[in-house]
Amino acid sequence: MEVLKERDVLINRTQMLGIAREHRIFISKSTIHRWANESNFPLAVGKDGLKLLYERSQFVRYLKRILRKIEEDH
Repeated sequence: MEVLKERDVLINRTQMLGIAREHRIFISKSTIHRWANESNFPLAVGKDGLKLLYERSQFVRYLKRILRKIEEDH
């Protein structure tokens, strides 16, 4: 079996909730949808049926930017 690099892993918006929780960010699915409308949200790179797919590494980078912004504001 081929080993996938982290940048090659594709995730959907539901999986984004689990990743956010791993980073101690507790959000709802509607927050993910709201973020997806922002210009700096990672671009969808694929489609699996009805679900848009995103690169995991891009989403993690986005979360870190969100955390940095929150820390700067408070």
